[in-house]
Amino acid sequence: MKVLIVGNYPLSYQQSMHRYAELLVHALEMAGVDVRLIRPTPLFGRLKHGNGGISKWLGYIDCFLLFPPLLRWRARHFDVVHIADQGNGMYTLMLGNKPSVVTCHDMLAIRSALGEVPENPLRFTGRFLQRWILRGLKRAAHVVCDSEQTQRDWLRIGSPAEGGTSVVPIALNYPYHPMDQAERKVRLDRLGVGGAPYVLHVGSNNWYKNRPGLARIFDALVQHGTFGTFQLVIAGKALEAAVANWLQAQGHGARLIQTGPVDNEDLRALYSGAALLLFPSLQEGFGWPIVEAQACGCLVATTNRAPMTEVGGQGAIYFDVSDAQGAATTIAAAWGDRHVLIDRGLENATRYTTEAMISGYMNAYRAVLISGDRPKTE
Repeated sequence: MKVLIVGNYPLSYQQSMHRYAELLVHALEMAGVDVRLIRPTPLFGRLKHGNGGISKWLGYIDCFLLFPPLLRWRARHFDVVHIADQGNGMYTLMLGNKPSVVTCHDMLAIRSALGEVPENPLRFTGRFLQRWILRGLKRAAHVVCDSEQTQRDWLRIGSPAEGGTSVVPIALNYPYHPMDQAERKVRLDRLGVGGAPYVLHVGSNNWYKNRPGLARIFDALVQHGTFGTFQLVIAGKALEAAVANWLQAQGHGARLIQTGPVDNEDLRALYSGAALLLFPSLQEGFGWPIVEAQACGCLVATTNRAPMTEVGGQGAIYFDVSDAQGAATTIAAAWGDRHVLIDRGLENATRYTTEAMISGYMNAYRAVLISGDRPKTE
């Protein structure tokens, strides 16, 4: 079987999707599949760096004018084209009769374009782009979803033909596991994380990551005696000024540590040393940090909504994200059972293996080829 993987534009600043595509290629190679990765080449996009304004439109030239002819030509030599991110779903419209599989990580942007997410209104160009992506998803021979929640959204919005979708949870993109204390201390010291216990947050400033809610829950949590000396460590993009200033105003300035972007081993150290991962997302497609933390033996507290409940299984604390005081009380009440929850989390993380992921994708490829599915007419 020959599979062509379509990855994201290198200048798209979507590091998780770049890692996912590389993971997919490596895992398929290990399974004996003849696989190649193709992605748009930055040409015009190199003229001006950034993720908005004129740089965005220059990137569109690379992605939507220059790349499609190359993609269609390369696709002729493969059995299946696998588009690794639903954000590139429009490419199914450019493949002729070549069957395609698309991984749908979430439907958040499409739902926003349809007016279902008032917290994330899109401009005209954003709505146009997401409707174009939706057209492409509907044309795919098979849509693989990361979670059951994402599949429910896809079935409701996309109304695909029966049998044209499946759920394949994504594997860990790095072999996360507990780090020994000596190595962990060296790395944490270098990151500026001292010996005090800390709550860890891994994420970005995207609206659905709910960093304002994170700040409110942390503020409520440290009012409980057990957590009175805890610090808040932010890994990844720095907090927006309004959130950092709010924490400062509440007297938590000395507690706040922001590491900036970290590599996988430093992230493993942060997970391994944290007393708690606090992940109060409003919505997710999957929620990688939940499983990463569990694999490192870190207690997880997250939102009591799917897919977080689906991904975390029986190894996490779940709270009502709309009630910061209630969330803190829920975490404090579960603290005595943390060792049981950590053990359950370690067991839960073993579900997300590369072997299971590739088995699911291979089933999707075979289903497409056996059925002879070709792009659907619109």
